[in-house]
Amino acid sequence: MKFKFKPTVQKDREATEEELKCIKKTEKMLEKEQKLPPASQQIRDLAATHWRSLKAFVKGKQVITTQEEAERRWEICKGCPFLLYDETNPDTNKKDGRCSHCACFMNVKVHYAVAECPVGKWEKHCGCNCDCEHDGDCDE
Repeated sequence: MKFKFKPTVQKDREATEEELKCIKKTEKMLEKEQKLPPASQQIRDLAATHWRSLKAFVKGKQVITTQEEAERRWEICKGCPFLLYDETNPDTNKKDGRCSHCACFMNVKVHYAVAECPVGKWEKHCGCNCDCEHDGDCDE
């Protein structure tokens, strides 16, 4: 595709004071912007969560947490400064928030019994039906 109009520089000049202020303001905004981690880290976290869920399922353990636990986790996430609301979930077409540490759609991740908060605000459960504090490899 060819463009009919190609902009060219008419003359060299110094930036105006207004342009410099705009550049500084934009740079400050970008410093505060939270970005999602690289795709490799996102895939690694997603794979680890699904692997733990699969192991729990094979062992006959709980894979999906209770609704009350999911709601408790989601309330914690909604108050977290790392939750970004500007990302749209491709499955639901809703802006339901992604974590800037793991890039997961947190309103979905909170339902996995063996999932955990990447910054430690809520813990994973081993997937068994007891109230133990195991790390995911419980033998009960």
